Amino acid sequence: MLIDVTRVKKYNAAWNHVISIDGTPVAITKSANRANEVVAYLMGQQADLNDGTFIKQLNKHKKVVMEDLK
Repeated sequence: MLIDVTRVKKYNAAWNHVISIDGTPVAITKSANRANEVVAYLMGQQADLNDGTFIKQLNKHKKVVMEDLK
């Protein structure tokens, strides 16, 4: 299980951070701080994410990550 954060440049736009698990993109964030919060949440640590829909989507992937850690 590998959680990776990659900076990508969108066409004619600012840089974004893509969070991927084992090469599969899971989330896109604009700031590095938000990307770190998402990675911490996926690893089971306390994180301050205030978006309910975003958390629901991350929970689907978090179950897979936690199963791989066991």
